[in-house]
Amino acid sequence: MASTEQTGHPQRYLIALAVTLSSLVEGLDTSVVNVSIPQMMGSLGVSLDAIAWVSTGYILSNVIIIPLTGWLASLFGRKRYFTGSLVLFTVASFMCGHATTLESLVFWRIVQGIGGGALVATSQAILYEVFPPKEHSRAMAVWGMGIMVGPAMGPVLGGWLTEKLSWPWIFYINIPICILALVMVVFLVPDSKYREKVRKVDFLGLVLLAVGIGACQLLLEDGNKIGWFSSMTGLELGALVVFCLGLFVWRELTFDSPVVDLRIVGNLQFTACCLFTFVQALCTLAIVFVTPLLLLDLMGYTALETGMIMLPVAVGTSLVMFVVGRISHRCNPYALIFIGVSIFLYAMWRYSYFDAQTPREDFTWPLLLRGIGLGMIFVPLNALAVADLPPEKHAAATGLLNLTRQFGASVGVAVAAAVLGAMQGQFESVLVDAASSDSPQLTYIGQRVTALLAGQGILDPTAHYISLTMLDDYTTQQATSTAFQRIFTIFGLALLAALPLVAFMRKNPDRSAPTPSGH
Repeated sequence: MASTEQTGHPQRYLIALAVTLSSLVEGLDTSVVNVSIPQMMGSLGVSLDAIAWVSTGYILSNVIIIPLTGWLASLFGRKRYFTGSLVLFTVASFMCGHATTLESLVFWRIVQGIGGGALVATSQAILYEVFPPKEHSRAMAVWGMGIMVGPAMGPVLGGWLTEKLSWPWIFYINIPICILALVMVVFLVPDSKYREKVRKVDFLGLVLLAVGIGACQLLLEDGNKIGWFSSMTGLELGALVVFCLGLFVWRELTFDSPVVDLRIVGNLQFTACCLFTFVQALCTLAIVFVTPLLLLDLMGYTALETGMIMLPVAVGTSLVMFVVGRISHRCNPYALIFIGVSIFLYAMWRYSYFDAQTPREDFTWPLLLRGIGLGMIFVPLNALAVADLPPEKHAAATGLLNLTRQFGASVGVAVAAAVLGAMQGQFESVLVDAASSDSPQLTYIGQRVTALLAGQGILDPTAHYISLTMLDDYTTQQATSTAFQRIFTIFGLALLAALPLVAFMRKNPDRSAPTPSGH
């Protein structure tokens, strides 16, 4: 009779639904806040810099807890830890909605991030155990719908709830989903068969990890504001990151009961998957960060309209994950990654033609293709990540894998903001220099605008001033459009550059099948 390791848990699809719901609300809360920030500022009476801590606090606590999830699951028991984290996330969501001061809102967002960290990494470890290796791609397809669709749906749901109700409802919406997931987890999810009892607690490792990752995240969040390493604050944060994380790595490799098992990085396939995941998250979140700026600032759409325009990304991702999940056992995972990267690159090429005059309907196909490309990459990549690791290492592996994903996202946003600002300034400077020179074309345009205004009864010097203002606005708009277009091209090529990492992913998720030719 076949063991459950070969056939999987009999209720594995219900378990997948339970943990996917948990991952969905965690992913949703990484992006749902952004469109509600103006209303929060007015309601709480705080500045933009202060309200930014509502997002920063959540991400900071989330990224610190993610690499510890495997160790915490061993310390408390995986089911107990996952259930407790879900309860903590639910309570924190309710308290965030009830917050009346910035301090209380930030505090509960930090608590929410602590609970949310387990909902992604631990849920992935659960699926790796309850599904047999040959169905890992299918499990990642189901789980990926939550992890990928949640952030994509955040702006849409956040914009609608804020516009129709009020900002606390972006947190209250989590509660019924969390309660349903909690009931299913309690009755369906088994504890891990591979739990290793924690013999001693590495308090020094915990402190070094928290301080090092926290300082790194703060540097990524505020790097543009403080001038990166040209400022004393940036240098201090950078030195703290290098010192703490360097000492942490040495500590974990020499301590007999580490909080994070860094030895699995020695597995070449797992490391290649982590690096590819880092680049994918960097490119994905950079585009997620830049696209709303294009729609809101350059094109003047509202938050709700922006969310609706971006909806095809979530639709494309969901559809392709559903399809890939059903056919993955018959497909070469390496081919799926290659096709996904190609589709993403083509979508970024289409993105590079977006400007202030682009009709709304022209956004649909490029955004849909972007979602399809990312979905085709996500499913096989996450299945390949643990294909060459023993089951008892899956919990630690998912923590590190999701840490690289979170760091990739943070780096992507920081790089996109820095590059966008630099390019916008560069292109605007070139256009201003051209406008200030004796260009016959610009002189002619200025004369024509002045003449048209004069025909409406607006005479010099008012007409001349208005024509110069219009030219200045046009120059700024063109510089911004060019910067956005270059950004999309850069991040499309960046993901293409990561493709050679696939050559190191030699172990197929279906361990009973021979490795595909060429690997």
